[in-house]
Amino acid sequence: MQTANLDPASLLPPFETSLSAALRVSGECALLRTHALTRENYSTQRFLSDSPDSNTPMSKTIPVAGGNVFICEARSAELVRYSSTNGLILASNGDADRATGLIEAALLTVVQPYPPLWAAVSELAWRCHIVVAPDDDYDVSFSDPAIPFSVFVSAPARNDRSSILRVAESLLHETMHLQLTLFESLCPLVDTASTWSQYSPWKRKERPTQGILHGLYVFCALRWMWQQISQTSPSRADRDFALRRISEIDEEVSAVRTLEKSPAFTEEGKRFLRQLFLSLEHACNVTG
Repeated sequence: MQTANLDPASLLPPFETSLSAALRVSGECALLRTHALTRENYSTQRFLSDSPDSNTPMSKTIPVAGGNVFICEARSAELVRYSSTNGLILASNGDADRATGLIEAALLTVVQPYPPLWAAVSELAWRCHIVVAPDDDYDVSFSDPAIPFSVFVSAPARNDRSSILRVAESLLHETMHLQLTLFESLCPLVDTASTWSQYSPWKRKERPTQGILHGLYVFCALRWMWQQISQTSPSRADRDFALRRISEIDEEVSAVRTLEKSPAFTEEGKRFLRQLFLSLEHACNVTG
């Protein structure tokens, strides 16, 4: 995948299903060079310890597209230390085991019906870790740009449809962060040395240009998913949930329009931002 051939517009939903596969190949090549890991022997624990042969316990294996598997990785001392350093509380193995039912339902009943999203999760989210949220009505998700194929998500204790939809959003949220990070490694969109920042409605604090761009991109993809669900789901509850999330996302996006003033964007980044806002405006018109 040559940088010269990359078009940031290809990131916009509904993106080609081949995009995620191409980015996975690029990321896997880098992973092999730096950590001697491939998808076959990858785990977050092995990445963190830089030890390809260390034993990694698993709590759940879920088949995804292309004969791949999405693996819920069990706790280890290395992961507990890493999570704590990043302000996360790793769930106990018992709580994580209970959460895997929600994870599987979210993947198979919410994400799988939409090929671009299913391809992205199948190609880019290799390992999943369950973390603890402050309360059952609050969701926590996390990914690290330095760890290319791992996501951390919380899961509500309630085993109901609303919980499944929330977990689906968390999984897709972090997968889209991974996708944009892999793309940026080939085609920089932002000068990360810039100190320009603005308030983020998602983080509720000042964030640099790259952080705001990531949030905008992630919620553009999420909005696309919720719009499909609002238009196609036979479930009234699913449609109502989707419409509520669309309304919330639209309000948050309107709060970051000043991102266009940032001097930190590369030429490709400027073009991508324009296309991103146009995509969101078009989606709003369709919904309206």
